[in-house]
Amino acid sequence: MPSQEAAHAVRAVIALLVAGEYEELESLTEGRRLSAHQMREALRGHVLISPPAAALAGLRPAERVPDAGCEHSYLLDVPLWTAREGRSALSVRLVLSEVMEHVWAVEVVAIGDVWHGGAPQAGPA
Repeated sequence: MPSQEAAHAVRAVIALLVAGEYEELESLTEGRRLSAHQMREALRGHVLISPPAAALAGLRPAERVPDAGCEHSYLLDVPLWTAREGRSALSVRLVLSEVMEHVWAVEVVAIGDVWHGGAPQAGPA
């Protein structure tokens, strides 16, 4: 993870998804990429649970995002955990951008079966 502040932003997004607070998450991300409705639809039928702390501690950005408008922007796939499966095939794809020193913004790019090469279930239209 790029920094403790970035890790905190990721944990906040996961906590909002687990709580089903899609409108709050849409507000936090300024409605970029996915709406609350799209997030809700992508997770319909799944009961998310909080992942173990160790599951988020080892995350590493998949790649750098060159034209995100910030010097430090990273694409990150975060596995989602469900009550039924534990770690599931679902993940949330995020863009983390350092908008000011130690201040990270998050965009929810997609939610779906992106860990196994499948097309995301929800994404920009």
